[in-house]
Amino acid sequence: MRGFALLFILFILVSISCGRPSPELSGHTVELTDSLNAEGTAEMEFRTSRYDFGTVSHGEKLAYTFIYKNTGNIPLVIYSARADCGCTVPEYDNKPVAPGKEGNLKAVFNTQGFRGYQTKTIQVTTNAGMQTLALRAVVE
Repeated sequence: MRGFALLFILFILVSISCGRPSPELSGHTVELTDSLNAEGTAEMEFRTSRYDFGTVSHGEKLAYTFIYKNTGNIPLVIYSARADCGCTVPEYDNKPVAPGKEGNLKAVFNTQGFRGYQTKTIQVTTNAGMQTLALRAVVE
């Protein structure tokens, strides 16, 4: 009977902890405020979602800053930005972006070990949904 009670309590604890999304993802802590619970939607609009560096030399570290605007009516929060490989590192400010304001996401692609046509993607997860960004280069 004790085993059943312990299992039941464990089940309840796991259920409670899984039902709430964590604001801490990808090593970034997001500050949530009461305004995020307000009615409305956040909308993330990038100036461009793809950037082509053209032809570059092997071993270069390429950096590009994607600029986005919150076109919604509640603060926009980036929960995570994950690249498809360790050669690309996304960096962003983890503070909410107010409606009508802009934010940026910097991506650095280390070309060391790569040759030829390369496309590296970054999956951005926000309270407005998911968006994919891409960096392209021909590495000589």
